[in-house]
Amino acid sequence: MTQEIQTVSTETALRIVADTCRRSILSQLIDSEETMVTMNTLVDRISPENPPPKTTATHADSLLIDVQHLHLPKLEDANLIEYNPHTKMIRYTPNERVERVLRFATEGIE
Repeated sequence: MTQEIQTVSTETALRIVADTCRRSILSQLIDSEETMVTMNTLVDRISPENPPPKTTATHADSLLIDVQHLHLPKLEDANLIEYNPHTKMIRYTPNERVERVLRFATEGIE
């Protein structure tokens, strides 16, 4: 196992995990058997866990925009993912602190 080059502060981990959509994204990336996942695949997987406030025909498009322009940049800034906008491929960078905070935040929710 390699040592983490950059650590994520507890405050950053809490901010990242505070959002329901980012919890869904992280859970999918952590639990995935794939090392890389496409943006569309990720959005398809998290869509049922992130229902719209009201039913809309454009929910998938809206979620895709939120993931691409809001959530992935925050995860990338925290060095938790690598995202290639040209190929739309996402790779999770394991982080023990974030995973512990995620487990704590989701414990009892499921």
